[in-house]
Amino acid sequence: MDLFDLGGRVAVVTGGNRGIGLGMAEGLAAAGASVAIWARDAQRNKAAATRLGPGARAFGCDVTDAASIASAMQATLAAFDKVDILFANAGVGGATRFQDLDEEEWDRVVDADLTGVYRVVREVVRHLQGRGAGGSIVLTASVFGSRGLPYSPHYSAAKGGVVNLGRSLGVFLARDGIRVNVLSPGWVATEMTDGVRAHDKSNEAAIGRTPMRRWGEPADFAGPAVFLASDASRFMTGAELVVDGGYSAG
Repeated sequence: MDLFDLGGRVAVVTGGNRGIGLGMAEGLAAAGASVAIWARDAQRNKAAATRLGPGARAFGCDVTDAASIASAMQATLAAFDKVDILFANAGVGGATRFQDLDEEEWDRVVDADLTGVYRVVREVVRHLQGRGAGGSIVLTASVFGSRGLPYSPHYSAAKGGVVNLGRSLGVFLARDGIRVNVLSPGWVATEMTDGVRAHDKSNEAAIGRTPMRRWGEPADFAGPAVFLASDASRFMTGAELVVDGGYSAG
């Protein structure tokens, strides 16, 4: 299945040292890509790079800091000479009733989950346009970018912005041969959802509305990541791929 072969390509995965990001990175590495993990936690970075194998490297990166992103990009180019694929995946969660939502908490989530995506994509697009060889960019949003999440209005707002940023960039960058698509997970068992899974009623509500009757797992994103990064999706841009066990279809 040559369409899925990523041999010779370099992929950046922000937030790739745990959770969904690591699941995607594992899929990319298995398909032959060299993987650069950009994330904040040095110990987890080292562990993830070791887990992915000799074709992987990890670089410290905070997506809320443009200088940190530029530094990670420079280090990646020094290690691999190029970038072909970007998964702008890093983000944070937050649960706050709207009447208790102050600007500091709003800014914390929106800065990481939306503006951070913009910062990373801007840096990588400059490189891709300069090379003139096209590329694939995938933005991690959420099914809650288009569905209300009552106790996380700032998270839903940010992820809705990511969906529409992906659509806009998909149109804008198409003639450069740069594809931009969005991957929207549903309920996935990661550290971000520990609180939901630990609360019986919340856990039952999440899984009770998921037709497949289970939590998603990071490994469920390996295949979709390879599909969106590879030539298997070569005529696909500005689209949203939902991976949620049927949650949003119910």
